[in-house]
Amino acid sequence: MKAIAGGCLVVAFAMLSDVLKPRAFSGLFSAAPSVALASLALTTLAMGQAKASQSALTMIAGAAGLVAFCAVAALLEKKVGAISASAVAWLSWTACAGLGYWVFFQ
Repeated sequence: MKAIAGGCLVVAFAMLSDVLKPRAFSGLFSAAPSVALASLALTTLAMGQAKASQSALTMIAGAAGLVAFCAVAALLEKKVGAISASAVAWLSWTACAGLGYWVFFQ
């Protein structure tokens, strides 16, 4: 059920991004946000608001980790190379997402 709802939202967001100008904004409406919305909607219906709230908080922690990953990778890539920068960025994602998870669920 989540796959069907997610797929429908992916198509809807893709259609929206087709209409937007400039095309650079189309990345904002890629699959991840629509799948997250579908997942949260179905979790709310199937398991209640408490479980959906918990899922939303873990998504926020993961998104914060992704921001940390991108920042670290962008800063380090020219200095140490792609592989080393990716490894350190992955560690920063783990630390940031783990900290967010710990803050939300302590």
